[in-house]
Amino acid sequence: MTRLSTTDVAIIGAGPYGLALAAHLQTRNVEYRLFGETMAAWKNNMPAGMLLKSYPWASSIPGPDAQFSLRSFCAERGYPYHDELIPLPLDRFIEYGEAFQERFVAGSCEKRTLTSLEPGADGFRARFADGETVDARRVVIAVGLRPFRHLPEDVAQLPPQLRSHSSDYGSLEYLDGKETVVVGSGASATDLAALLHERGIRTTLVARQSRLRFASRPRPRTLVERLTAPTSGIGQGWQLAICAKYPQLIHLLSEDTRFGLAYGKALGPFGSASAKERVAGVPLRLGQTIYSADVRGDRVELLLADAAGQRQVLQADHVIYATGYRIDVSRMGFLSPAILNHLRLTGGAPTLTRNYETSVPGLHFVGPAAAPSFGPVCRFVYGSRYPARHLAHYLATDRKRVPRLRLPPPAKASASPEFLLERESEVLS
Repeated sequence: MTRLSTTDVAIIGAGPYGLALAAHLQTRNVEYRLFGETMAAWKNNMPAGMLLKSYPWASSIPGPDAQFSLRSFCAERGYPYHDELIPLPLDRFIEYGEAFQERFVAGSCEKRTLTSLEPGADGFRARFADGETVDARRVVIAVGLRPFRHLPEDVAQLPPQLRSHSSDYGSLEYLDGKETVVVGSGASATDLAALLHERGIRTTLVARQSRLRFASRPRPRTLVERLTAPTSGIGQGWQLAICAKYPQLIHLLSEDTRFGLAYGKALGPFGSASAKERVAGVPLRLGQTIYSADVRGDRVELLLADAAGQRQVLQADHVIYATGYRIDVSRMGFLSPAILNHLRLTGGAPTLTRNYETSVPGLHFVGPAAAPSFGPVCRFVYGSRYPARHLAHYLATDRKRVPRLRLPPPAKASASPEFLLERESEVLS
């Protein structure tokens, strides 16, 4: 039986961006409901044993009183901590996110799956898999990267038991006893290859790049280094420092410039510093392009070729493609045609106002999908502080009714090229 309820703001997604916004809305006494499993992507789609590539000091979820940092959480629970020199384990970050939820938005996180979002009488109507329907004046999408995983077209048709995407793990038990190939050169690829190798799974890493690049191991920096290439929450260098601190300034730049900043070479692909030694025992096939992937019996046969055209065949029981993500909101599945047809897009991502609002009034996006509008900081936990504060203020002060179906003419997608990015926690230089 369908149940109907209402709220002022519906937040879809309970990762760092959704949790931070909910905490700030609660402080401002804005009625909201938060939908999703707390830290779901981190729990279910990242392998146990992974070390975050982001600096620990830049991995705090921004609470309204700024008192519950990752540093203070580790101090409370007796965990070792250093702003830069001790890598942050995945399980500790998940525990921190769950503690943040209990501290700031206790009882308000609803583990429900959104099946459709469409225009409603006073904003939007959201339908959930358990039968509840929620009318919301405004909706904030904070789903992260999981809906946008990318598989090359020529391998997407392989049987699922023979291929997967790096975001499918989670537990690695499924791969025990299987000869495995990991495709890619970024942190997803090198972390997975190292974890599989350490688990005793025969693993080969294949990459187009002729050599693997890794982040530098953290160390104290000289004054000259700090002045010429300052450290920010998303990496080192003046360009990244400006992007990290001034996303609203980045929003004022031209579309092409924003794209170049959001998905430029400065952010990868390269592995974490901790993975460099861990992949030392993994067989590498570098400088190799995969020309075909076929099924031979119950195995995958990959045809590889190097820059000189020399070809070789590689067989495996399973191939994991650590091939990043492509933002395309049409792949989210729950946006109705009435909304999709009126979204102005920039290379598949929604074009946003300074208030993180799309061309459909009342619909907002935060997190990686906002990167073409606000720059690369949106790809990191560190970037959650800006929409949490700015958007919470906007939603608290702007209480006007969202007009029903007063949508602009269907918007054409921008001619900007498609972009590919790695998982948020794995692209920090």
